[in-house]
This record gives sequence, C-alpha cells and structure tokens, in this order.
Amino acid sequence: MKKILIIGSGWEQLALIQTIKAAGHYLIMTHPSLLADGFNFADQFYVKDSRDIASHLRIAETHKIDAVITDNCDYSFFTASVIASKLQLPFADLQSGIFSNDKFSQRQRCKKHSILQPDFRKVQTIDELNVAAIELGFPLILKPIDSRGTFGVTITQNLQELENAYYDAIHNSPSRILICEKFISGTLVTVDGFCFKNGHRSLAVASRKFENGSKPVTKEIIYPAQFSENLKIKLMRNHEMVVAALGYNYGHSHGEYLVTENGEIYLVECSNRGGGVYTSSVIVPLLTEINLNEILMNQSLGIDNYLLNQTDSNYMKKSIILTFLDFEVGKVIKSINIEEMLDLPYTVKFRSIYSVHDMVESVENCASRHSMLVVQGKNSEEAISNFDLFKKLLKIEYYN
Repeated sequence: MKKILIIGSGWEQLALIQTIKAAGHYLIMTHPSLLADGFNFADQFYVKDSRDIASHLRIAETHKIDAVITDNCDYSFFTASVIASKLQLPFADLQSGIFSNDKFSQRQRCKKHSILQPDFRKVQTIDELNVAAIELGFPLILKPIDSRGTFGVTITQNLQELENAYYDAIHNSPSRILICEKFISGTLVTVDGFCFKNGHRSLAVASRKFENGSKPVTKEIIYPAQFSENLKIKLMRNHEMVVAALGYNYGHSHGEYLVTENGEIYLVECSNRGGGVYTSSVIVPLLTEINLNEILMNQSLGIDNYLLNQTDSNYMKKSIILTFLDFEVGKVIKSINIEEMLDLPYTVKFRSIYSVHDMVESVENCASRHSMLVVQGKNSEEAISNFDLFKKLLKIEYYN
C-alpha cells in the first residue's frame, strides 16, 4: 500500500480514483467542494482549492506521500508538478506545468519550433489591447493566459466588443494577463495522446461542434473525427510534433487545433494533462482499450512498464460521442429519467448539473452546460443512431 495524494478529486477524475482505490492504495484527496464525488473513496480528504500550493505541500509532507497524481485540471496539474519537484516524486516537470497553465509561454515556445499558430500578442491594459487589435486586425479572440473551460474567452468583431471582452477576460485571469490573437476560421479538433515509457503517441482525434456566437462553448465532440484517414493521421503527427516542442514526457497530452478549409492545422493550445468531462479517464481508454488510468497510476509510483505498440496507426476501436444536451432555460425541473437512461446499453455516462426542483439557467461557459452525455457505437453511424435514440427516450418534465 502506497500513500497517494490526488488533487482535484471531483466527478471528472472518478474513474482514475476508482482504479487507484482498487489497487489497494491509501488515498489522500483534495477538492474545493466538501461534496466532491471522489471523497467517497478517500482514506483522508481536505477541502482545498487546487491552486493552494502551500496547503498541498503541507498535506504532502505531513502524510509523507509516495506519489502525487491528477488527471485533467490545469491548476491541479501545476500544483502537483510543484509538489513533485519539491519532494522528488515521479511526475511531469515544472516546466510542463508552466506551459500547461500559461498560453503565452506555450505560444512563445511553439513559435521557436515553427509550429503553425495564430498571430498573437500578450496584453494587460486596454491601451495595449487596442494596439494589438490594430496590428492583428479583426476578427480577434481574447482570452486569459491561465483560465479553464472557456472562462473569459470571447470572439470579437470590433473595438466595442473588444472592450467588453477585456473586462470579462481580466476578471477570469488569475494572473491578470491576457492573450489577444487573430481568429482563425475552421473546424476545432481535439487530439489526445499519452507519454508512454517508449515515447509519446497520439491516440484519438475528435471533431467538435460549437454554439454559434461570441462565446465558443462546445456542444458536441465525436470520435473518430469526421475527416479523411489521411487528415486524421496528419493531425496525430502534428500533435506529436507539438508535444515534442513543449517537452512533455509524462502522462496525458491534450491538444486543440483548428483545421482550415484548405487543410492547414493551427495550434490552439496543448496541455500535459488529460481532457476534461470524462475524456482522459473514460473516453480515450474505452476508445483504445488501453488502461490509461492504471498506466498513469504506475507512472506516478515510478513502476510503469507498459510499452505501446507504436506500429499501429489507428488506436480508436469504436466511435464515441460526447455531447451536451440543453434543457429549457427558466423552467423548474419536475422530473428527469436519468437512472433509466443510464441503463441503456449504449450509454457510457450521463450527468446533469441540475436536479429535481432546480431552475435551469442559460449556458455562459463550459462549466454551465446543462448536461454531459457519452454514448458509444461500433462505428460513427451506430453512435449517431444511438444518440438520436437517446434523445427520443429522455423525458424531462417541468413545472408549469
């Protein structure tokens, strides 16, 4: 039995937590909420913000931990990298934590390696932003260098919109530093990979659909991406080039890219952690039939011996759709048949942020999406068919 500190022990990391618990280790967990799902599996837990490095260091030193682990949160990942550096534990290095949490530093490093990405500027004041807008030209996208889940991210078409976007972005930036970049029109694509003992490899490519408007909130993600096989392979190799440029060599990688009409691939961002909303702990392991949760656990314990067959060019064995269903805004939920829907053979996960008697609010960012659904099929056609059937069977009743 080893003492393992798990940072950010919410529902998104539950599959990872259950894997570690099943292995018989002693689990010390932290999360900002007392009601965190992972706490049900904890031997000891603490209510701590993931950015509270000092508290996490005290917890780690007090318990004399053998390993620190986290899955899909930038803030948790950075804190874990600091702890691992201080206590000399196996984990990603501190530089990887910096690149994963600082979009500007990431852009600078990738620029040195001639990786295609939007033209960008770092800004802090309105005056600096106006200069950047003149130099880059509209449309622009403005975002904090260090936020999560599209908080503070806005696509702007003119100076008036840009000023409003500035205050939203600066409010959502812990460092109060923003990045302004040229908006590139194209299809947003996710590439997920993993740093195995015998090297990093891209594993899964997904295409995304977005809600129209200035706030880029993802509505649907489908694996494999609805592209040609050649383009999927090109995306996977491009992701591996980006990961190499950033020096990631531990655990998950999660990259977002824009594919233009003429097939150009622009880097949006690339982190040395897994994708959220079930992506790294549930979807990619299910797609690839590789137990990434167990491998990540063993890497953090310094005992990983898994070698990937790198001659394979297609690791995706089925199709999976991750989608976000909307409820009726302003209505109060009377009933919803969640348990019945979870029993369907093609439903992998289904979760709502709302319960009975809750009023439904509008979606402002990725964290406020009403529900998260994962359905599977043996191929894209079957997965889409299963998704359509799910929507027909879902019953939500509202109070008048």
